[in-house]
Amino acid sequence: MQYDRIYPIRRNEHLSDALLRAGMKFIPNNCIINKRIPGIGATHFELTSPRKSIIIEPNVPVIENKSRKHEHCLAVMQGVTVTKIMHFLEEYGNTNYKLLTTPESFFKIKEAMEKLEINMYKDCFMLFDECEKLVQDVDFRNSIKLPIDDFFRFDSKAMISATPIIANDIRFRHFTKVLIKPEYEYRLPLNIIQTNNITLALSELLTNKRQKVCIFCNSIDSINSFFRLIPRLQDSCTYCSKDGIEKLYAGKRRDKSVFISEPGRHNFFTSRFFSAVDIECEPPHVVIISDLHGATQSTIDPKTEAIQIAGRFRNGVRSLTHITTIDPNLEYQEKEETDNWLQGAGELYKQWVQELKTSHNDGKRTLLREAISNNSYTRFLDENALIDSFLIANYYEEQAVRKLYTDINLLLEAYQKADYFLINYEEKNFDISDDERLAIQRIVSLKTKYEWLLRKFEQIAYLKTNKDKKMQARHHQLLQGLLNSEGEQNLYRCYSRFGAEYVRTLELKDKAIREAIGAAPTIIIKNSPKAKALFAKRFETGKEYSPTEIKVMMNHFYNELNIEPLKHMTAKEIEKFARIEEYRGHNGRIIRIKEIL
Repeated sequence: MQYDRIYPIRRNEHLSDALLRAGMKFIPNNCIINKRIPGIGATHFELTSPRKSIIIEPNVPVIENKSRKHEHCLAVMQGVTVTKIMHFLEEYGNTNYKLLTTPESFFKIKEAMEKLEINMYKDCFMLFDECEKLVQDVDFRNSIKLPIDDFFRFDSKAMISATPIIANDIRFRHFTKVLIKPEYEYRLPLNIIQTNNITLALSELLTNKRQKVCIFCNSIDSINSFFRLIPRLQDSCTYCSKDGIEKLYAGKRRDKSVFISEPGRHNFFTSRFFSAVDIECEPPHVVIISDLHGATQSTIDPKTEAIQIAGRFRNGVRSLTHITTIDPNLEYQEKEETDNWLQGAGELYKQWVQELKTSHNDGKRTLLREAISNNSYTRFLDENALIDSFLIANYYEEQAVRKLYTDINLLLEAYQKADYFLINYEEKNFDISDDERLAIQRIVSLKTKYEWLLRKFEQIAYLKTNKDKKMQARHHQLLQGLLNSEGEQNLYRCYSRFGAEYVRTLELKDKAIREAIGAAPTIIIKNSPKAKALFAKRFETGKEYSPTEIKVMMNHFYNELNIEPLKHMTAKEIEKFARIEEYRGHNGRIIRIKEIL
């Protein structure tokens, strides 16, 4: 965006300071303002300015938060009636009242003003906050642009955001583009982790975080998966929409809210909390999740959403991390492809409309009506069948962001261009990827699934025997992601006792596996090459042991095979598996292994 005016802002200053220094007591009129830094008091400035204002906020939590803190301010959203707005206007009509509203509830303000014969277009200043949402959200929330025609009718108006995206709408042609430019180092350190397993990467990151953690993820399904697979997240709270709450209730997740209270130890936030909400708490560790394999809607735009997320915390952050997968096969359109598609589709659509006007053949007219009303081009048209500049801009933005997640270099380059972060990049891959984990869930054949699981058990076995406790924890976490049924858990028990080859002799049948793990220890060891090898490694032929050593070693031996040790283990237990010789030595009774059975 090319800027007509640039106003400097210094460290610890607010937007009001920068504008006052430039000779302005108010947010300027007919402007698109890039305030660059979230949380510099733009909305507060308008809420305290001596004029009547209508402020449009895309998300309810912001309205709830701001309206509680200011006098002569009414929050207008679902549940607030036209009558209530009229009473408010009648009571505070002589004051510099403020109406904070969602885009969907603006019509109620308009109706109330009309009934009271108030000319809001002349009497009020309109501010559209977080204006990039007009473009970013319009594809799934068409109602967000309901006030836009009225917006342009106001004598005094402005759009503002730290990350503005402006549609190519001719009505913006006379707007002044303003940049609030920081005169200090404002960029934040950001660690970008590319991984093939989101859950494990998140789990290992959380292990090292002792303070509050706030996780931003635009997928309830992904959040549910984290709850299930990462034990330390069982007591976390999720801040989301009412629809998200219903989905979490279905998943029996206890703590969830549409409003932000004091964040707990671990917290999840969905997209409604990505922008504008002030979160006041001690500086947390902030984690952004983009799960391309589980939820493509969780892509994050580096130049907008990432900046907004980082700016939610009024006391700063301890650390900022973006964990992401990359999908080279993610479909997207290049800008030139979109240009050509829209041009071709638009020309054909106009031909259909023109033919419908001139044709007198009933059959032709019927098919033309069907074609005009049901095609992939109509998604870009408004209610008057005209090109909607916001829907067009949304599509370009969506395709551009999708492209970033096909190549890590494109994503890193986008972060550099955003000029808001100091980037550190690392790659962290695991033995089992999200792709593999999701693929195995789709396998119908039990035998095929069990064979795949056996190969994975063998592949990750080295982690279990690693002396590094982090590697052992990784083994446990990988297993948690694999074992989703009782049959799969039995398969692992059987594998850990007997080894993969013996399990394969059972033809991977559930009944045979259950019988094997229920067998007596003697039968298990005699039938398992793995158990025999482990016994021979623990008890060397010809070596002498004390009875106490035998008992301790037999307990360890059973534990390694996932066999429940005897409640009263005795040295005699070894005679089930080896011929021994007993005699008395200087320090008491001695047992020597003569031969392993």
